[in-house]
Amino acid sequence: MNIERQPQESLVDYHKRLIYGKLVDRTLADADYVELSEKLYGQPYSSDVARRMMYGSRKTLELLDSQQIAAVEDSSVLSDIDEKIIELKKERQKFFDQRNAFNKVVRERSRQEELNEILIDAIKSGDLPRLEYKPAYIEPSSNDLLVSLNDIHYGIDVNNAWNTYNPDVCRKMMRIYLNKIIAIAELHHSDNCIVYNCGDSISGRIHLTIQIANKENVIDQVKGVSELIAELLAELSSHFNTVTYISVPGNHSRLDSKENSPYDERMDDLIEWYLEARLQDFKNITINTYDRIDATMFITNIRGKNYVGVHGDFDGSPTKIAALQAMAQKPIYAVLSGHKHHNMCDEVQGVKTVMAGSFLGIDDFCIQKRIFGKPEQMVCVCDNTGIVCHYDIDLKTT
Repeated sequence: MNIERQPQESLVDYHKRLIYGKLVDRTLADADYVELSEKLYGQPYSSDVARRMMYGSRKTLELLDSQQIAAVEDSSVLSDIDEKIIELKKERQKFFDQRNAFNKVVRERSRQEELNEILIDAIKSGDLPRLEYKPAYIEPSSNDLLVSLNDIHYGIDVNNAWNTYNPDVCRKMMRIYLNKIIAIAELHHSDNCIVYNCGDSISGRIHLTIQIANKENVIDQVKGVSELIAELLAELSSHFNTVTYISVPGNHSRLDSKENSPYDERMDDLIEWYLEARLQDFKNITINTYDRIDATMFITNIRGKNYVGVHGDFDGSPTKIAALQAMAQKPIYAVLSGHKHHNMCDEVQGVKTVMAGSFLGIDDFCIQKRIFGKPEQMVCVCDNTGIVCHYDIDLKTT
């Protein structure tokens, strides 16, 4: 059984001998499809793929024989064969792409279901405090509070010359913040409260310095910060007619490195799922009732004005305002963001820009980058003309 090309054998005759010998006269019946494909097509294919490729080539060769095309240049004959091979390769690649896409969906859904089960177990456990629904009637007014809840970075443990921050300090800051929100609401007789979270609620594991400094693993970070936010919203529900929670994910909740993690795959999304389950008995709290333009942008309407929320890692330049305006597909009054860990209000191209700070303060990453910031958030008073005033809320515990 000789499957090597002979010295005086043309390439066409060589292809005929191997293909006809395997499929027609059976003189090469015992030859392996994988080995034959390497001789015919330059690389080994699986038996199934090689068999289909050889049948395709056979049809081309039979067509040439039936038309009595014998004296043609090898290149012109093989061009038709190459076309058949290319088509088969395309089909093969299409199959692999579909299989890989299917496997990716299966992995993502399995991972999501596993995380959901962990959070369900946490909610069902007896370790969580009972959240009591105590609605209070608030006299309707002409304004609402827009409350930031940005860059909590729950789970990190920082202790340096300028800052101490850990989950226990975070809880104390949340209590300080709650009291100041209530005080502002009472001062302005505010009707409703819109809590917006522009991401980075957990510390995550995207930098080596963060991985070293994290006190809790990522799953515990999600559980811990979700419960803190749930308790905050539950308390606020007793001081406003309605409380609305809206959010976008940040960059610290990526499941992998920036290069290997899809932009829309962030663990921040689990927080909303947790809140919906934990606060399902609170009739005046709504979660996720806004337009999610895509995974990185939300748009919400407050007394007739459109507010767009982004984390800020994609939208740091003022030139991005026009792009956000186009992507929102409706007039924008203000852009809400975080990411840079300090408060700032400005106006760019006729659009208000509201950037709220962080709970974290200075960590090792900030020290290395020479970035200075204090723990702070922002509360805006909004009516039908837009933002009437804003408060920079200092969250320092000492």
